[in-house]
Amino acid sequence: MPFDAVRAKTLFLAASDLTAADLANFLDRECGTDAALRARVESLLAANSSLPSPAPPYADSPETGAAPSPEYSGMLLAGKYKLLESIGEGGMGSVWLAQQVEPVKRKVAVKLIKLGMDSRQVLGRFEAERQALAMMEHPNIAKVLDGGLAPDGRPFFVMELVKGVPITDYCDACKLGVRERLDLFLPVCHAIQHAHQKGIIHRDIKPSNVMIALYDDQPVPKVIDFGVAKATGAALSEHAMETRFGGVVGTPHYMSPEQATLNNLDIDTRSDVYSLGVLLYELLTGSPPFSKAELDQKGLMEVLRVVREDEPPKPSTRISTAAALPTLSANRNTEPRKLTEILRSELDWIVLKALEKNRARRYETANGLAADVQRYLAGDPVAAHPPTATYRAGKFIKKHRLETIAASAVVAALLLGIAGTAWQARRAAGQRDLAVAANERERQQRVQAETERDKAAKIAEFISETLQGAGPSRAKGRDIQMLREMMDSAAARIEKGELKAAPEAELRLRDTIGVTYMQLALFADVARMFEPAVPLARATHAGDHLDVAHAVEDLAQLRQIQGDLAAAEPLFIEALDMYKRLYPNGDQWVAVALNNLASNYQYRGNQAAAEKLFRESLAVRRQLSPGDSEGVAAALSNLAQVLIARADFKGAEQPASEALAMRKRLFTGDHPEVASSLQSLGNLLDSSGELVGAESYYRDALAMETRLRKGDHPTIVHALGKLGGIRQRRGDLDQAESFYRECLAMVKRLYPKPHSDVAGALGNLATLLQARGDLAGAEPLYRESLQIDRQLFPGDHYQVAGAINNLGFLMEARQEFVQAEAMYRESLEMFKRLYPQDHPSTAQQLGNLGHLFQLQGDLVKARSLYQESLDMYRRLFPSGHPDVARSMNNLAGVIPPQESEPLAREAVAMFERIVGKDHWSTGNARVKLGRALAGLGRFKESETELLEAQRVIFSTEGGPPTLHLHVVVELGNLYRLWDEAEPGKGYDAKLAEWKAKALELGAKP
Repeated sequence: MPFDAVRAKTLFLAASDLTAADLANFLDRECGTDAALRARVESLLAANSSLPSPAPPYADSPETGAAPSPEYSGMLLAGKYKLLESIGEGGMGSVWLAQQVEPVKRKVAVKLIKLGMDSRQVLGRFEAERQALAMMEHPNIAKVLDGGLAPDGRPFFVMELVKGVPITDYCDACKLGVRERLDLFLPVCHAIQHAHQKGIIHRDIKPSNVMIALYDDQPVPKVIDFGVAKATGAALSEHAMETRFGGVVGTPHYMSPEQATLNNLDIDTRSDVYSLGVLLYELLTGSPPFSKAELDQKGLMEVLRVVREDEPPKPSTRISTAAALPTLSANRNTEPRKLTEILRSELDWIVLKALEKNRARRYETANGLAADVQRYLAGDPVAAHPPTATYRAGKFIKKHRLETIAASAVVAALLLGIAGTAWQARRAAGQRDLAVAANERERQQRVQAETERDKAAKIAEFISETLQGAGPSRAKGRDIQMLREMMDSAAARIEKGELKAAPEAELRLRDTIGVTYMQLALFADVARMFEPAVPLARATHAGDHLDVAHAVEDLAQLRQIQGDLAAAEPLFIEALDMYKRLYPNGDQWVAVALNNLASNYQYRGNQAAAEKLFRESLAVRRQLSPGDSEGVAAALSNLAQVLIARADFKGAEQPASEALAMRKRLFTGDHPEVASSLQSLGNLLDSSGELVGAESYYRDALAMETRLRKGDHPTIVHALGKLGGIRQRRGDLDQAESFYRECLAMVKRLYPKPHSDVAGALGNLATLLQARGDLAGAEPLYRESLQIDRQLFPGDHYQVAGAINNLGFLMEARQEFVQAEAMYRESLEMFKRLYPQDHPSTAQQLGNLGHLFQLQGDLVKARSLYQESLDMYRRLFPSGHPDVARSMNNLAGVIPPQESEPLAREAVAMFERIVGKDHWSTGNARVKLGRALAGLGRFKESETELLEAQRVIFSTEGGPPTLHLHVVVELGNLYRLWDEAEPGKGYDAKLAEWKAKALELGAKP
């Protein structure tokens, strides 16, 4: 049976206290026969390199000193705290697990000063920590419970026992995503703010001093070790220590620049803000800005200089260049490329603002940092901004003043050297000077090449960040022209070869620009970026490489959007095969590639193949992230959508509901992924005919998107369109029109230039106006929609074919049958070219053309087209589908009663099985069956079927507006035929009754 993720995490933390000898017995007792639970706990333990030997529940800093003496084991302090075993060691004291025996029995942590460390200064520092903790009362700060003197006169104090692991270990072991890590980081900021309000600076914030413990199965951060705290006001005690000249307090990897001096007297609360920034950096990227490996190779003075002067790389840069990127992204439950995109821009800005060398530029308070993180989580603009180019240049010159002077001297020396060499050459014509000059030229060329490569990479990075920060979802229609100009300029620089020296950077920038062009529906420009990227990637990297796979996949997506699904398929397959060779044990990229290929199969109408790959993608996701994760939720949602397309509504309910529940657990409150799941469930109910429930989900999704976006946004456009459609199907044309018009206005603000979303919104509104009988108002909208689609997709494209069909639908309504037939045939031929094999769009268009001939009375042509449509649908959906049943209905309407009866019965049975007995589609199928039975003279059977059809149609929503009239007219026809066959039995009265109802519904006399 599946394990409980919360239970697994609880046991994981409990097991972290056990020795290897006790671990097996613990797991036997707690897990019992639940092999999945035990495997998950063991995998969490294995993922944490510090387990089963746990990180200390409370540790001092710096982490040096001799081991604690074992003679204290069993010692009783203050008559009630029995020392059991040493669990931590710091530079000033040792930490012991102790048993409190009175007045309550409980395990506690006891901090005891070391022998030989009882100088007045150290005693004062120890007393300062005790007083600091006593002053604070916060749920995320370990509580001080008691204090006193040991029998040998050494001070001790007693704290709550924090049974947990460092925050970074917990996040990696549980594979928490970026948002979950930020959610855990926020209470740490609030705890530090509380300390600051009490006049306490921690001065040693680092992962081992921020522990995660479980309370009521919920992870709770606990800040520990105020052993190097410094009062911002008066002395904390009479023994309060003074920071001595030449002393450095803190841990180098996490200390602020002002701490990294030999006279660190000028420390304030912003020092802790810096250290919080380092902690956030490590939570996001897996290492602090200056890693332990880097600093361990340097002497003390150089370490302090690095902390004071060297600028850290941005988190997105660090993560994108990390060799362990697949592991880092897996630990964050995110695809590598997506992780880099998540960190880029706002999170980069937030972290770098906290890490400013000049503390005047940092967040003023820990709460200020937390507030910006909360703004990011809420989708609001953050207070942090990237530094300007002028500021960066000033910082560079200030930092590299000596190097700049040296560079100037080198240039001068080179000029003099070249002149001297030429003079000597003229005098001596010596080969030695020629060799020197050749070596110098080679060196200069090498330096120039490296400089050009670095320059190109920096240009690419800057442009990429700028474009991502000004994308269309952010510009919201206001700055699209400027964005277009920026992209065109960047694309021109690429095409001029300015990034030729840095092909990897060029590939990343081509991807960024191409994706942004795609969002603006500038597909010719997308092609300019994506098409050359594939040969560039192959030339840059021999054999399999992520850059090659990404470039191939980008090109596949372009071909898919262009409507060339046949050309996209081999590219998707090539990318998938490469990812599988690169990651034979599975990876997020493999899952994404499976999903992309599945989507292409789905667009091509091969729903069975699509379902198989969606399930395979889900299995990879579950293997990578056995618990809740964004990737698993997305895979569940995709599987649900293909099951809906296959009319397996019962099968789709489970993955759609699981995806929503998982996203609600992952993201508390409003979140785009939760809104997406609400839309998916709405789509499920909509497709299965439960319109009331569908509308409820659609409205919830729109409300959430509106709260999240606070302005125009593509997801709001989508939600408005869904609500417009459901209101139209429910017969409320006024409100449907209101939604459609709001949708159209918003999408035009978002995309002032031609865009496929604008064409779609125009088509929706045109369909609504046609349903209202406003054919004159619908026509210009249909034509504008078609014009936009033709402009965006000059060749064959499914959107163009659909827009042509819509205009033919209007011509049919106007009874302009010649024009309608020409448009239907043009649309049909385009679909056939797009989909050489069977496809739902082709089958539907055959049915549309058949209906046109039926209206004109040409039942022979209508029957032929309906039969061809039905045969194609049967091949596409051999297990049944609403479209198969509808196609049966169409054919049943143009063939003799003896042939139509079995077909109509099959359609009724199929509708009942798929959408239920009380669905308008089932009612409509019964109308066809009742008509066939009446034509065969089986009037009583016909009456039963037609009255049941009338009950269903009049009690449900969603069918065509003429459906009510249709069933009433057929009932009238039944009683006319019955009265003719059996006059004088009252059937003429029933005929009159149904005629009157038909007139009420608007039928012509």
